[in-house]
Amino acid sequence: MRKIKGFIQLSRPVNLLIAFASVMIAAAVTGTLQPLWRVVLASVTATFVTSGANVINDYFDYDIDKINKPLRPIPAGIISRSEALTCSITSFICAWILAWFLGPVMFLIAFGIGILLIVYSWWLKRTIILGNLTVSIATAMAFVFGGMAVNRPAATFFPASFAFLFHFGREILKDLQDVEGDQQHQAITFSVRFGRRASLIFITVIFAVLLIWTIIPYIIDVYGRSYLLIILLGVYPVILYVIYGSWKYPQPGRLGILSNLLKADMLVGLLAIYFG
Repeated sequence: MRKIKGFIQLSRPVNLLIAFASVMIAAAVTGTLQPLWRVVLASVTATFVTSGANVINDYFDYDIDKINKPLRPIPAGIISRSEALTCSITSFICAWILAWFLGPVMFLIAFGIGILLIVYSWWLKRTIILGNLTVSIATAMAFVFGGMAVNRPAATFFPASFAFLFHFGREILKDLQDVEGDQQHQAITFSVRFGRRASLIFITVIFAVLLIWTIIPYIIDVYGRSYLLIILLGVYPVILYVIYGSWKYPQPGRLGILSNLLKADMLVGLLAIYFG
């Protein structure tokens, strides 16, 4: 039972739910969920890719997590590194098998994003900006993937762009949280290279752009009043609080809370798009 809980924790179930919902909602906002089997298959594919990426991330981050997150399943000794690697490979293979039935283009996207996320965990995560951009692009592609499942990828432009900016800001926030472990293991992230103040300014700018950009679809009548109401009540307050909190309480533990708050708010953002 302890190992089962460890594998569940490694896969990050909230992230899996967000991946599944992102693809489903991306298809829904195009105006159709048909053919439904393709939408469901695309959603499950994205979920397996996300699971594989989350687990391989912990596999490569073992040394850093011993400092930054010692209670994670691998550094805590609940799951061995070899077990984690097997779990990750299995998840990716399941994703690619399912993607094969969606056609060659969607298979190539799922395969390419999977490989990119492996390279991210192995190397790109420890570079300036490239790793942050990789995760943000992969997240945005989940929406494009949903649109492609119903042959309407262009209709997912706004959700994909929101996801990109949202995750980009959160990625810099997570870098700032993990500075101590990253420094000890020569991971040259933005926060390690440029320091706390520059990171906070960068986070503020990214989220400010996001706040402005999210209002555009309502102004040009792409999304309606329900969308506006949900983002004003459920998204804006969280992002503004994260900006304030990251400046006021820049300690790693507090930044971790803000990062988790953003993760939860992703679901609110998805609801805004759906009902909008």
